[in-house]
Amino acid sequence: MRKIFFTSFLLILSLFSYAQSNIEISLQQDLRLFLVGDQKGNDPLTTNILSKIEVPVYNLQKSHFATYVSVEYADLIGKNYKRYAIGAGYVVKSIYNKIGAGIYLDYGKIYRQEEGFASFSLSGELNFKVNDKLKFVCTQQLTKRKDLKVLYNSDNEYVISGFVGLKFSL
Repeated sequence: MRKIFFTSFLLILSLFSYAQSNIEISLQQDLRLFLVGDQKGNDPLTTNILSKIEVPVYNLQKSHFATYVSVEYADLIGKNYKRYAIGAGYVVKSIYNKIGAGIYLDYGKIYRQEEGFASFSLSGELNFKVNDKLKFVCTQQLTKRKDLKVLYNSDNEYVISGFVGLKFSL
C-alpha cells in the first residue's frame, strides 16, 4: 500500500508541471480532540493532525479541480490511528471576498497498529485567504471507519471530524 501512495505522490508532483497554479500544503488539527477530548478517554490536547498536499490539475476561471494525497495521524489511547489517502476535489477560489470553498472525495487505508482497513472520506472546506501564500482553513470530514466496527464492535461506522489549520502555497 505504501508503494501505491508513493507512486501516487510522484504522479501528483509530475502533474504540477502541467498545473497553472501552485501546490498547496495544509496542516490541520482536529478541534474537538484538541479542546475537549472525547468520551473514549482521550483528553484535551490530543494530537490528531491532518496533512494534505494538493495540486490543481484543471483550472477554470474562478475555480479548479485538484488531486491530493493526505496523511492523518492521531495519538489515541490504546492504538494510534494513521490514515493515508489519495483523492480529488473541486475548489472555488472565492465565494465571497477572501473566502473560498472546496469539496473533496478520497480513498485510503487506516492503520491501527498492525491492522489495515480500507476507507473513504468526503470532506468540505472553507478557507480565508490571509495573503497570496497563506490561508486559514476549516474542514468538516465524514470518514468510513471500519476499524471501529472490527476492533471495538461499534455500531457507528462513520465518523465526522472538524479540523482547523493553515494552508500554504508553494
